[in-house]
Amino acid sequence: MRETRFNLASRLIHWAIAFVFLYILLTVLLRLGWMNKGHMGDIIQENLAKDGINLDKDAAGTLAKKVRRPMWETHTIAGYVLVGLYVIRMIINFVQGFGFESPLKAGLSGYKKFKSWVYVLFYICLAGSLVTGLIIEFGPDSIHDVSEEIHKLSLYYMIAFIAVHLVGVVIADGTKERGIISKIISGDRPL
Repeated sequence: MRETRFNLASRLIHWAIAFVFLYILLTVLLRLGWMNKGHMGDIIQENLAKDGINLDKDAAGTLAKKVRRPMWETHTIAGYVLVGLYVIRMIINFVQGFGFESPLKAGLSGYKKFKSWVYVLFYICLAGSLVTGLIIEFGPDSIHDVSEEIHKLSLYYMIAFIAVHLVGVVIADGTKERGIISKIISGDRPL
């Protein structure tokens, strides 16, 4: 079995993508939860009503969207950063080789085939998220709505990938690829 080593460039890109990816996921979850325009609109309405100010639900929702706008702008900025990181990651992959074998390669174990397919699907889904995000911002109005619907589906692959990746790394570190966690942090096996 080939010894897996992660050079500094690969580790930095890995962690930069991970943190930006998690930040984007956080903004989505906040928007769907605590910072949902309906929920925030209700809070605004209730608090203004205490001061004798009546605001209808639509106006409160509009105000709520304005309150969360700065957070959503950081989602967009993080998306641009992720586009850059993705391009750098692809360049590194093409120069140094991908960190996984082709899932179509004959003779791969079930474990390696599964691992390879997870990464292939991740890179395809991430590319889809990035492209649809760019279309939402810069694309023609004719495909804006469909791009936005596809982009919203990113939430599901993001959560699934994080779960599968973390479980897979922990299992691999305890079995087939001992020290993989230490190597992605420091570049070497633990002492």
